[in-house]
Amino acid sequence: MLRTASFLLAFLLSPALSNEEVRHVPTIVFGQILLGPSASRYETIFTVTSRRAVSATLDLFTDHGEPMEASFVDSKGIVASTDSTFRFFLNANQPVRIKVQLPPEVMKEDVALRTGWANIRSAEDLDAWVLVRILKPDGTLIDKHVLTSEKPPHS
Repeated sequence: MLRTASFLLAFLLSPALSNEEVRHVPTIVFGQILLGPSASRYETIFTVTSRRAVSATLDLFTDHGEPMEASFVDSKGIVASTDSTFRFFLNANQPVRIKVQLPPEVMKEDVALRTGWANIRSAEDLDAWVLVRILKPDGTLIDKHVLTSEKPPHS
């Protein structure tokens, strides 16, 4: 009886069988290189929309799959949180923009660059894309790249 109950509980709580939708962003980069002739800042800005009002979670990971801490900045430039995970709410058909930047203690370094990947999770289907901008220290745009999210590969 205990084995049957354990199996049922594992079955019901299994993430592989949940109704959670996941969007995967295979590459993100943020940080700064403030030394030398090619001094630059790197920004990653997520834009997420949903057809329905829903809560969502943005998770950041290093290239090695470990949680990666960042400051999550809203569209007004205010740091909303510093963590590896950011929870937010989407109103129907209204985009939410979230910029990730170095945590405050790391921003003091002249050379600090973070690379990795991200997942955006929700109970509803989401549309998400990412803008990666490379800027001079004065804010002048050097280059930009638009990345689309994808459904994660199934193992």
